Amino acid sequence: MEREKRIFMAQNDYGKRKAVCRRAAGFMAAVILAAAGQPFMAYASEKLQINDSSASEQWAFFNDGSFTSEEITKYPVYSDPFGQPSENAELLGTLVEVKKRQAVSGVDINLKQAWETYGNGSHDTIVAMIDTGIDDTHEDLKDTLWVNTDEIPGNGIDDDGNGYVDDRYGWNFYNNNNQIFNGNEDSHGTHGAGTISAGTGNGIGISGIVPGNRVRVMALKALGGNDGGGSTAAVIKAIKYAEDNGAVICNLSLTSTTDDKALYEAMKNSGMLFVVAAGNGNPKTGKGVDTDMIPFYPAAYDLDNIISVANLSFDGALSASSNYGKTTVDLAAPGSYILSTTPGNTYGYMSGTSMAAPMVSGAAAMIYSYFDGIGVADVKEILMSTVTPMESLKDVTVSGGMLNVGAALSYDIGSLSRKGFQNGGTRPANGTAPYLEMQTSNRNGGMYLTVRVLDIDGDLDKLFYAKGEHTAGEFASGTVEGTAFTVNEKDMAAFQITEKGTYTFYAVDKNGNGAVKIAKFVSESDGPGAFQ
Repeated sequence: MEREKRIFMAQNDYGKRKAVCRRAAGFMAAVILAAAGQPFMAYASEKLQINDSSASEQWAFFNDGSFTSEEITKYPVYSDPFGQPSENAELLGTLVEVKKRQAVSGVDINLKQAWETYGNGSHDTIVAMIDTGIDDTHEDLKDTLWVNTDEIPGNGIDDDGNGYVDDRYGWNFYNNNNQIFNGNEDSHGTHGAGTISAGTGNGIGISGIVPGNRVRVMALKALGGNDGGGSTAAVIKAIKYAEDNGAVICNLSLTSTTDDKALYEAMKNSGMLFVVAAGNGNPKTGKGVDTDMIPFYPAAYDLDNIISVANLSFDGALSASSNYGKTTVDLAAPGSYILSTTPGNTYGYMSGTSMAAPMVSGAAAMIYSYFDGIGVADVKEILMSTVTPMESLKDVTVSGGMLNVGAALSYDIGSLSRKGFQNGGTRPANGTAPYLEMQTSNRNGGMYLTVRVLDIDGDLDKLFYAKGEHTAGEFASGTVEGTAFTVNEKDMAAFQITEKGTYTFYAVDKNGNGAVKIAKFVSESDGPGAFQ
């Protein structure tokens, strides 16, 4: 069977990892917030203080300009965010770069102001993390992840009738089971989840962006293996699951240079706000690219319900590895040397647009859970309207600025346009027609056609093919009597081509939405690509 189309995570995500148990030093006189249910936090005039032992190392939350190479060298480097960290950081060239640069005070997401404003929020919000898996037993995450309370764990029954058995903590679409954590290959997703919702003020590890328990992260594993790869089919199924189970924000720290029409349609027809990593450029050079010219998907899709995020360094410069684009990248957020959760109750630094996206996802969830009566289109408008303008981001992002969650929570929602999303962001009432793709290949001395059928709505009903060129209406009315076929667990079917001619493949869902794809073969001996 033809190998599935792959989506790959940002491959230049660097970082470090080590168990962190040191308490922040130099606690200063401060005002203690003691609101009911509020985590133990304190704010000082010069530096943010909190009782989470390593919160002082999270420069993205409060940058006083003291972040230096000494902070970095305490930990080995994650040269591969999907496995074990490297012990030889200098070989990657990352430490050399850091030693030449100095943090700049104030280059942060203004979280101090946001926390002061937020209090306990006003209503619950779910963020879907479609990524590698998440370590749901991590000390700083186990109490902050989404739980499907309608599902009884371990009884082998689909209690809530959503089509997934024992999906108490999410679903693994990579392996098609309920195991959302498979070890070190799930470092990437675990790290992103910590940025959003690590236990804030619990006295251990790090702080998440959103304090309290208003925001929960839904673990949806669609990527895995040593390269953090996965199929678009898995991502599409995860998108549907997320929305069906209440998620309103969806973090996609993944990229591909392939324009997948099915993924585009799945995102366009979703009511969620997608926060997407802009990508880390050319893996051979380590340099970011202009995605206005060289698109990276899904960040570059022209959809209103996407926020594309670039990687900003602690000195206020756009990271050299970060993609950029005046029309395709919306804003920047801290993404270089981000300290967060990693498997096995450990913590580590990683870098890349994959780390910048969860910053915005956390901010989006914080906004949505704070303001009453707003939608996700309003959340995007608030985020884009409250960025901190930066010269380094002028003409390389749509907004020309970096995330400012403090300003976002102080936004006057009375000034919102309330336009909603004009292009994308609406789920059709009658669903969406299935999507068909085709590819030919030579193997075992013969030529084969592989047909992939993706059904965004998950209600695929019938599949037929017939010789000749036909319309969906002809199949639906019975004018054409086709031959039924089925697809495997990867949504694919293979056909050996034994004669030239034209063939039409038809797919229809239970709502009657049908689509056709036509293949024309000049000769049975022609190689791949000999069809239309």
